[in-house]
Amino acid sequence: MIFDLALVKKQLIVDHSEEDEYIQSLCIAAEQAFNNYCSRTLFATDADLSGAPENAVLLTESIQLGAMVLVGSWYENREGGRKLPMPTRLLWDPYRWLNV
Repeated sequence: MIFDLALVKKQLIVDHSEEDEYIQSLCIAAEQAFNNYCSRTLFATDADLSGAPENAVLLTESIQLGAMVLVGSWYENREGGRKLPMPTRLLWDPYRWLNV
């Protein structure tokens, strides 16, 4: 998992470990959502970029925050929504890979 579980739990104001597995699954889904929305491949460190595709991008604070907002939305509304939250889109839009 690319996102920091402890940081995500702080965002969610969760101080127990009973839901760690569920929160981790939300984080993995958020990473996939980023990859799909931005048409990018997300990596945690420079070392991971060796042999990476052209559309590779390193994890940044704004990507992390966008993911935490998305995870928070899913955590609070387990029915889920079809659209990305506006703050997530605003944070992720600069990273979109557009094929022209």
